[in-house]
Amino acid sequence: MTAEAVNPKAYPLADAQLITIILDLLQQAANYKQLKKGANEATKMLNRGISEFVVMAADIEPLEILLHLPLLAEDKLLASHCLFCYQQ
Repeated sequence: MTAEAVNPKAYPLADAQLITIILDLLQQAANYKQLKKGANEATKMLNRGISEFVVMAADIEPLEILLHLPLLAEDKLLASHCLFCYQQ
């Protein structure tokens, strides 16, 4: 999926350099068994105040499944959230 095909609601969108850094962080989190996957798990962690960083894919359909997460992170005063498009 190209950047032009990404839903405009997917904001903020990370650039290629930031995606590389994010994927490295995700790999480290997985190695330390600190990674939670899925919208439900992300919502639980944000509500509990445990989550520090939320990474969401921008190329999913329907995107509305994840659109509550940036708002929830903002309510919980967690500024670190990011949407990105994974290109194969």
